[in-house]
Amino acid sequence: MDTEIQFDRVERPIGASACTSCRGALLGSYFQANGQVLCERCAEAIRKLFLSGEGGFVRFLKAAVFGIGGGLAGAAAYTAVLALTHINLALITILIGYLVGKMVRKGSGNRGGIGYQIMAVAITYLSIGLSIMADALITVSSQPHNPLAVAIACVIGSFSAPITSAIESPLGGLITFFGLMQAWKMNKGVVVNITGPHALASTTPSRDPVDPMIAQSLPAPVAPPLPPQSA
Repeated sequence: MDTEIQFDRVERPIGASACTSCRGALLGSYFQANGQVLCERCAEAIRKLFLSGEGGFVRFLKAAVFGIGGGLAGAAAYTAVLALTHINLALITILIGYLVGKMVRKGSGNRGGIGYQIMAVAITYLSIGLSIMADALITVSSQPHNPLAVAIACVIGSFSAPITSAIESPLGGLITFFGLMQAWKMNKGVVVNITGPHALASTTPSRDPVDPMIAQSLPAPVAPPLPPQSA
């Protein structure tokens, strides 16, 4: 498929003349998926992606890797803001939720679903906790830390820091909740209903039948006169 199709909203078909995905001409029949007109090849590809479990583990792993990448990028931005301004801009947690949600959905091939939603929320939560804990370690002391102790502190803080921060600042905790919901909503599951094959309507113009009574009243054709023959 050359064109990405959005199945999270139903659209009216563009007409049974070309495939919505590959833009190829339809020959003989067509399929429909959530209002989109598809050729047989694209319909089979979508059925394989959305309606079968094939490649599920690889897809889930890819979504996790992409989501963690987005979470680390968001956490780095959040930590930098905390360290440079010493102001807890909780609104950045919404950005983290957006980055994680977008990357998880990309990794899942826009499939979505409850599993990917839980993944996105978990990665967002841990990324927020990691950024808060990293800022605490940076600001507590300028002395070098034991790498193992720092790693353990970051792991523990990733789970506990968002809760501690929400207790200290209820408004910040509410904004963090919105960030988690952003990641959740962006990975809403997609339900695809594929129907077909449907026969294409004939494009040959029909010829109206002639009324027999009119045909009987038509004048008979007159033969042209023959030229005179010479003697």
